[in-house]
Amino acid sequence: MKYCINCGEQIADDAEVCTNCGVNQTISLEGSYDERAENEKYCVECGTLIAKQAEICPDCGVRQPSVQGPTDSDKIAAGVLALLLGGLGAHKFYQGNMKLGVLYLCFFWTGIPAVLGLVEGILMLIADDTEYEEKYADGSLLGR
Repeated sequence: MKYCINCGEQIADDAEVCTNCGVNQTISLEGSYDERAENEKYCVECGTLIAKQAEICPDCGVRQPSVQGPTDSDKIAAGVLALLLGGLGAHKFYQGNMKLGVLYLCFFWTGIPAVLGLVEGILMLIADDTEYEEKYADGSLLGR
C-alpha cells in the first residue's frame, strides 16, 4: 500500500488516482503535503496548488471533482427511507451499498429486513452528523 500525494490516505500500490480526493498519482505536486494551507488543494490534473473552493484549475482548465461528505438531507433521506421502505432495502440502495440492498430485497418476505430497517432508521435519525458520516453513510449493516 502507498499513500496519496495529496490527502495522505492509504491507496493501492498500482492506483493512478486517489479514491478519496481524486488526485492523479502520476504527477508531481508543487511542494509537499505539509506546505499546503488548510484552504488549498492540488489540481487533480496538473498538480498546481489552487484554492480549495476552485471548481476549475486556473492553470490547466480542468474541472475539479467535488469531494464532500454527506449532507444533513442525506442523513434524513436515508433515515426516512429506512423507516418506510427498510424492508425492501431502499436505504441501502440510496447509500450506495448494492450488496446489502439486494440482500434486503431477497429476504423482505421474512420481515427481518423490515425490523433491521426500522432500527437503522432510528439510529440514523438520532445520530449527529459526524456519527452518521462515520458509521452509517456507507450503508453498512447497523453501522460500523
